[in-house]
Amino acid sequence: MRPAHGPRAFAPGDRGQATVEFALILPLLVIGALLLLQVGQVALLEIRLEHAAREGARAAAADPDTATRRALDAVARSAPQATTTVRVGARWVEVRVQREIPLVPLVNLVPRTASADVTMRREDVDNVVTP
Repeated sequence: MRPAHGPRAFAPGDRGQATVEFALILPLLVIGALLLLQVGQVALLEIRLEHAAREGARAAAADPDTATRRALDAVARSAPQATTTVRVGARWVEVRVQREIPLVPLVNLVPRTASADVTMRREDVDNVVTP
């Protein structure tokens, strides 16, 4: 007896089995792809916020007299939809940048707000450390 070849090689009850298995696995593949997309978006947002906070702190540290305005302008160029807080101390400038994370539909596994904090020494303060 020869092995069966062609369309009758499978048992009659096996027709469409691959289609059913694909239909069962497809939602998991879609959710996995959305999760990867969300992780990529969050990572990119974190990098942008960190860059914006660093740029704002650098601008504020260079000219403490107009520190808040310069920091806000610098952050607005890098992260236009972010909320910025600037604190100018006697020796330090602190910049905090926050933004809501845009969520991919069906993926709500991350916190809704991302933030970055940067502290830099003011450049107009003497470099000599006093005890």
